[in-house]
Amino acid sequence: MNHEKLQKWHVWIIPAIIAFLIALIPTLKFQWPLSWDIIIHVQYTMVYTKYGLILTDPLLNAPFGQKIGYPPLFHFLLAALGMITKVDYFQIARALQPILAMLIVASVSYVAWKFYGTIAGISAGFLVLSSFLLGRIMLPIPENLALIFLPLSVYLYYRSIREDLLKYAIFSGILFVVIISTHIPASFILFLIITIFSLVELIVYRNLRIFKIYGAFLFIPACLVVVGLLYLLILQPDVLYSLINEGISVATGIATSIAYNRPLSLEGYLNLGIMVLIFGVIGIVFSLNKMRGKTLDKLPKKDLFILIWIMMMFLLSITYLFGINIISYRLLVYLLIPLSIIGGFGLSELYRRLKASKRLSSDKFRASILVAVFGLAILSGVLTVENSDFGTFQVKNEYGTLNIAPPSQSMVDLANWFNTNGDKNKSILTNNLFTGTFLATVSSMPIHYGFEDFNKAMSQSALKEAKIGYLVLDKRLSFNSQNETLELINVKSEFYPLVYLNKSVSESLPELLPDFVKVVYENQDYIVCQVMD
Repeated sequence: MNHEKLQKWHVWIIPAIIAFLIALIPTLKFQWPLSWDIIIHVQYTMVYTKYGLILTDPLLNAPFGQKIGYPPLFHFLLAALGMITKVDYFQIARALQPILAMLIVASVSYVAWKFYGTIAGISAGFLVLSSFLLGRIMLPIPENLALIFLPLSVYLYYRSIREDLLKYAIFSGILFVVIISTHIPASFILFLIITIFSLVELIVYRNLRIFKIYGAFLFIPACLVVVGLLYLLILQPDVLYSLINEGISVATGIATSIAYNRPLSLEGYLNLGIMVLIFGVIGIVFSLNKMRGKTLDKLPKKDLFILIWIMMMFLLSITYLFGINIISYRLLVYLLIPLSIIGGFGLSELYRRLKASKRLSSDKFRASILVAVFGLAILSGVLTVENSDFGTFQVKNEYGTLNIAPPSQSMVDLANWFNTNGDKNKSILTNNLFTGTFLATVSSMPIHYGFEDFNKAMSQSALKEAKIGYLVLDKRLSFNSQNETLELINVKSEFYPLVYLNKSVSESLPELLPDFVKVVYENQDYIVCQVMD
């Protein structure tokens, strides 16, 4: 196989093109964008479009508003594309799905190519396609926009160390700023990777220049922080005062921790993909062999950095063992990136070593092995998106499983009813805030929190004072109980709490509703009740 010709034609981009085509399958199949998260991100985009850059969404948690808690870059991208194309934000997000998948795969392939060569680059991209997490990287969410830049930033920092050039560290820092502006957890992970790399360079390789390189990486972010603080001090001192006294988390809603834990079983790591795990292990073995017999300061730097990157991501995924609340499966995609890179190296090294075998050294045979692996990766990717459960998003708790995306026909009909009949000056109280957020996004109805406190004894004046005009009851949120007294049970889920009734919702209406609250609409899954004047 002619490596110079392969490099000339940049074949490492091929997996990215195939990722685009595979992601087109669910994009064309489903009329809504994938994931529930995009509903709230479209909601925030609409808020920014209407009110400018603000910290609070006035439609959620009415009448107080809900802190947005997300960096705005992804929402600005949606807003800009909406203004340019005049297309609905949901459809813009849907169109982004194959583009995001393509760019993430291209980023991984490019970095693997720069680290280990052409065969490793194209192999790493195909390994990503073989992973069950392929479905994750095509979701139109801020995290996936950040994941495009994360491996590039890591590579640029490594190149700055390797070539002793500060400009690459500065470019890496610029990408760090982009990631901070997009997704906070991704920026934290990148900062952790860069910091650990710097410590390894200092301790293992005794390179004191790393202080300048690390400083160059942080230079642009630090300058922007100073400029931002001066801007707030001069033009918005009240916001700066809030940040100082309440902290970033309270003032902006950006969470520094989560209140629940989603640990991952050993089987959960199989979602990385069998091929990724197999070739990842092979690549790790080859890398360790390259280090055998070498003193610390002579260890191959790129191999050591990649292995440390993998180890860091694995350790992060099990921090729940140390009492830190995390959603482990969401960290798998951060492990997938370096594992695919080292797996690409493993496959390329196998390809190279076969040349030394008398029986297996022919270029055609070795090329056929690559083609077979790449073909299996494509097949795996297609099967992932063609799975009958793909595209359906759920929350689980002790009372069962609830579908939250894509929006059901009942949910769409409910939103259409509010578009036609809803009073936008009155808010909705609902036992399903996932549905409530959809109504806020599609129907511009304010959503009031705290359904668990609602009862038949509530006065009409109290509801009017809170500007609550409607109750939306999700009939699916009920369970059978021996207790004959009606109870409202607040159940935690991954994002919003859900309020379950211990009886059938329809049968509970006489016990739940005051006389001045009447049913005005009902469909398969929902009942709408209106507070009468």
